[in-house]
Amino acid sequence: MKRIFTLLMGGVAALFVACDSDDSESGGSEWFSTPESTVVGTTVEVRCATKFGSGVLNGSNAGFLYATVSNEGMGAFETVPAGSVDGSTLSATLSGLQEETFYVVYAYADLGTGRMQSAGSAFRTGQSETLPEPDPERPTFGTPSALNVTASAATLSCGFTFERPTSEYTLRFEYRKTSEQSYTQKSVASGSGTKTVTLTGLSASTTYEFRLCAEWAGESYTSATGRFTTLASQGGTPSGPTKYSGWPELPVEVANSDYYYAYHICPDFRVDGHLARNYTVCFSAEHHCPVWVAAPRHDCYEHGADRTNAYRQDPDIPSNIQYYSDATGGGCNKGHMLGSAEREVTSAVNRQVFYYTNIAPQYSSTFNTGGGAWNNLEGFVDAQVCADTTYVVIGTYFETFTDAYGKSCSPATISFGGRSDVTRPSMFYYLILRSKSGNTEKSVYDLSASELKCAAFVLRHNMEKGHTPQARDMMSVSDIEKLTGFTFFANVPNAPKDTYNPSDWGL
Repeated sequence: MKRIFTLLMGGVAALFVACDSDDSESGGSEWFSTPESTVVGTTVEVRCATKFGSGVLNGSNAGFLYATVSNEGMGAFETVPAGSVDGSTLSATLSGLQEETFYVVYAYADLGTGRMQSAGSAFRTGQSETLPEPDPERPTFGTPSALNVTASAATLSCGFTFERPTSEYTLRFEYRKTSEQSYTQKSVASGSGTKTVTLTGLSASTTYEFRLCAEWAGESYTSATGRFTTLASQGGTPSGPTKYSGWPELPVEVANSDYYYAYHICPDFRVDGHLARNYTVCFSAEHHCPVWVAAPRHDCYEHGADRTNAYRQDPDIPSNIQYYSDATGGGCNKGHMLGSAEREVTSAVNRQVFYYTNIAPQYSSTFNTGGGAWNNLEGFVDAQVCADTTYVVIGTYFETFTDAYGKSCSPATISFGGRSDVTRPSMFYYLILRSKSGNTEKSVYDLSASELKCAAFVLRHNMEKGHTPQARDMMSVSDIEKLTGFTFFANVPNAPKDTYNPSDWGL
């Protein structure tokens, strides 16, 4: 039978259409639990509880079926025999999988009465890790990463290579809250390979750092330090106004059926030893268009690779609400919210800004083109990026908008990105928060309101070509909050959201 099922993976909903055999007669799902998966790069450990009892299942009659799932459909099923079977559980290792790909997996048992099969579950692989060439004289570590992060748990992973007998050294993960001094230790088995450990009992909305450590011949060797932030608690009030309280650029999430959120972390760019964040997006299922994109801006993100033009769907947002292709229409071209040139530190980082959730339809003749009003504003914002980190929110508006010049623009439904139901926004806005001097070498949290500046720059979508940023294009952050219903820069209570001074911005 065909079955449509929705999965929550890392807090992100993904929709799959999966096919399985008709197990109504054999009652397969009654004999299996839904398979669980632990993903480490492109290697996945799958396991499933059973009710068959000891001695019934073995590697020759039980195992797992798995296949890729994409917008084009489902790939061919592969079979892997159970690598471990006891009276209540079977498990196996799936290796050599494709990077960053969704898979569906089932447990099965072939008995005299026919094939019994579990319900399906899904997982998404990460990037494979290539370890450096081993140095027999000292341990070699891969890149530490955190997987399956929830409000109270996370799985830590790190590659390890050492050409010494396992009896000569010990391995452990160490982790702590970033606000703490001492580490908690979790031992893991010695030997080369990918090391993992699952942490439980963590605090919600809290940032942790961790590392893999080896003790050999009286010396300590450690990996680079990784970092992750647990999700907000689902059973109570989050500890901060946004999901990640340490991110100054984040607006407050609005919980409704229209908005979907994704938090994109750079795959291979690190700051202070941990993977840097790329951007956060709020995407509208009704308008099939980004609502806002929030990001840090700094020169360190901008140099090292070329533009990739790797347009594709965002893997962390349901595919059925996104564009299907990079096609244009409605007099518009593909307008980046966070620009490509702002994320060229590596090709992998640049590919993320080509997700369709970071693309909005923008008028190609007057707005998003050379000399266009939006391009001129983007150039103005580029000039605001300073030695201190600048925080931005780029947003859209879907109601009729009248600007300070008394001119109006209305939204419209157009064909765009392979869809016929995309809303063309009536207005775009750019919010900026940074230090006034630009070179304090301090966090915005450590600066007073008088040392900060923030403002909104607002352009109706049909603004005349050649328009350059003016004081009349500005409004306070508080005023744009009233217009849009969002709360911006919620994590920075000292941000001067009620006032702005055009002269602070050279206008």
